[in-house]
Amino acid sequence: MLTQPPKKQPDDPKYRLWLRFSQVALIIVLLVTTALFFPRGKIFEFDYHVDQITTETVIAPFDFDILKTESELEDDRQERANSVFPVYLWDGNVRDSVSKHLDILTGLLRDWQTAERIYGNKQLNFAEVQDPLQADSLTLLLEQDSLAIAAFKAELMDRGMADLGTPRWQWFLDETLSSRSLVNAVKRGLLPLYKLGIIEAMPTEDMQPRITMILRGRESTRNPADFITLDRAEALVNKSVTSTYYQDDNRLRQLAMDISMASLQPNLRYSHELTENRKLEAQNSVPISIGKVFENERIVDANTRVTEEIKQKLTSLEKEYIRRGYGGSTANRMLTFLGKILLTSFLIFFFFAYLQTYRTLIYNDIKLLVLVGLLFLMHIASAYLIVYEMNWSEYFIPMSIAAMIFTVVFDGRIAFIAMVTLTLIVGIILSNNMPFIIANLFVSSLAIYTVRRLRARSQILWSILAVTFGYVSVIAVNEMIKFTGWDQVMEHMLFATANGFIAPLISYGFLILIERSFKITTNLTLLELLDFNNKLLRHLAMRAPGTFKHSIDVGNLAMAAADAVGANSLLTRVGAYYHDVGKAEKPEYFIENQRGSENKHENLSPRLSATVIVAHVKDGIRMAKDHNLPDIITDFIPMHHGRTRVEYFYSKAKERAKENDSDLNEEDFRYPGPRPNTRETGILMIAEAVEAASRSVKNPTPQRVETLIDSIIESRIKNDELANCPLTFRDLATIKEAMMPVLLGSLHERVEYPGQREKLHIPENED
Repeated sequence: MLTQPPKKQPDDPKYRLWLRFSQVALIIVLLVTTALFFPRGKIFEFDYHVDQITTETVIAPFDFDILKTESELEDDRQERANSVFPVYLWDGNVRDSVSKHLDILTGLLRDWQTAERIYGNKQLNFAEVQDPLQADSLTLLLEQDSLAIAAFKAELMDRGMADLGTPRWQWFLDETLSSRSLVNAVKRGLLPLYKLGIIEAMPTEDMQPRITMILRGRESTRNPADFITLDRAEALVNKSVTSTYYQDDNRLRQLAMDISMASLQPNLRYSHELTENRKLEAQNSVPISIGKVFENERIVDANTRVTEEIKQKLTSLEKEYIRRGYGGSTANRMLTFLGKILLTSFLIFFFFAYLQTYRTLIYNDIKLLVLVGLLFLMHIASAYLIVYEMNWSEYFIPMSIAAMIFTVVFDGRIAFIAMVTLTLIVGIILSNNMPFIIANLFVSSLAIYTVRRLRARSQILWSILAVTFGYVSVIAVNEMIKFTGWDQVMEHMLFATANGFIAPLISYGFLILIERSFKITTNLTLLELLDFNNKLLRHLAMRAPGTFKHSIDVGNLAMAAADAVGANSLLTRVGAYYHDVGKAEKPEYFIENQRGSENKHENLSPRLSATVIVAHVKDGIRMAKDHNLPDIITDFIPMHHGRTRVEYFYSKAKERAKENDSDLNEEDFRYPGPRPNTRETGILMIAEAVEAASRSVKNPTPQRVETLIDSIIESRIKNDELANCPLTFRDLATIKEAMMPVLLGSLHERVEYPGQREKLHIPENED
């Protein structure tokens, strides 16, 4: 895991108390929340599928009903609901309401006619008026009459008269026809129909050959054809008006029909509420069971193929367990829930005990514990949702997401322990699903293996292939043993294949979110920092090319050493690339960037020169923060020197102090530190010193290089520079062995080409 060793924790007892309280609180929240996702009731132990062979005899522990399957119960309920006739209410007040409505229309039409006639006469008078004052007065009256006409028309439209702008209504106004005669004609054709009953249209979804009619509180079953539909009523009124009153005048007939359609309404109305209530009552009256199993009755023998009937009995037994465990008394429910919490705590203890014992830094980091808890709950919730809510295959649960995230964010060991714990918890939640547990332990191991050394984003392809292969192979073997039907096998295979493709993609997306949210540096971030197009590295290469070359060489040495001792070689290489970025501020003061030009230190005192040299650490930290480098990389900048002295200028200062008989403060020549506190920063300290010192070795031989490395390591040990990092003496010996071939390879001599000395004007006696 790419986390830093913690800064020195305060010894305040209040802090330690807060830390322990937070840890316990997080674990309790995780336990309680996990218990909520258990299936309601007790964990059912007889989880067989149809055509599977039983391994034990199942005896009924108590009486219980054999419940119908969900599909059977739904079909029976739908059939019972379809047998309910639509309910219609006979409204005896509709006829009087329609008659009253027609009378109101009579008055409105008459008033509209009168208003239009008065308005027309005033318009004629207005054209003959010469007096301006009289004209203004008449204009005001015309506006008032126009508003009155608009009000009459608006009220008529509110009462259903929607076609008042048609030519026939203009003709009605011009001819000053009697509105009462029109309305009376409609009354004579429409009102008698209400004695027969005008029925409201039946909703399409409730089409039935019979209806239930409620008249004055009494119910009767009737044929809908016994009543007049709205369309039929319109046709009858039209026939009555045409044959009796306006056979020869089509315009009057149309006016009468406009009035009829504005007034027509059924008196036998469909009651949606009553119909739905009766359907619901009918559905609820359907029995949910098809039989009964009595206590001590044998449900199935061992080594017997599970049939649909046996499966239904086992399912009914499971539901009865749930009812008794969760639907019983409050004490019973609390006891069951407590059992779930305790069962979860046994498994969670396995994981957190490992963290506290072997990964104390993670266990004492509340932020990382929150991340662990969220990953656990996310997968437990997805398992519950996929299996119990969506009724999909359990092999679609993306458990490999947790495996890959734990591996990349922490390490493979933590990932393995976490996946064993998480898989067991989810398997128990899924009714002790042993095939699921076996499959996910295997698939999680493959997922961990594919990302344990993440070096390229293309590794996602291997993750997809590994996860898919793992699921398919385990499912195939498991289903062959169980003799499961091909339909179910193919269903599991399809869900598992989809899981294999989707889970790695989601994992990589989550990693980006986790890095940003929890400020964690993973190998993906380190790979991005290795890019030479990184702004900070590009700045270093342009401003201080010698330092940049030195950083690359140090990275090669440090990476070889880190690989040899099992440290994080990628982190070590990235730290090496950025450890000297501060030299880009004053590159000309460092020997590797001078390239034969004037040495700036010749005009400075040794103390001032040392100050300039040491300042590159402070400058580097500032630049790292300005460019948002992760803290774990920034730590390499001060730690690669630790508290060592700038020996060259310290020696010069000592000579001058002897000559001038003056005091010398050694602290003025020391780097500010801190000393390395990880294996990676310790390796970089050694690699940086070895690479820098090796440039002064003439005619390098293995013996000389080995002596150089030994002297540097001995110096760092003697001055306690490696006291805080967990490098052992065996590690230091391994580091030396790993650095030797890399260093000798970079310092090797090349064959001199013929005429090379003459072309470069090199004297014969000069090496």
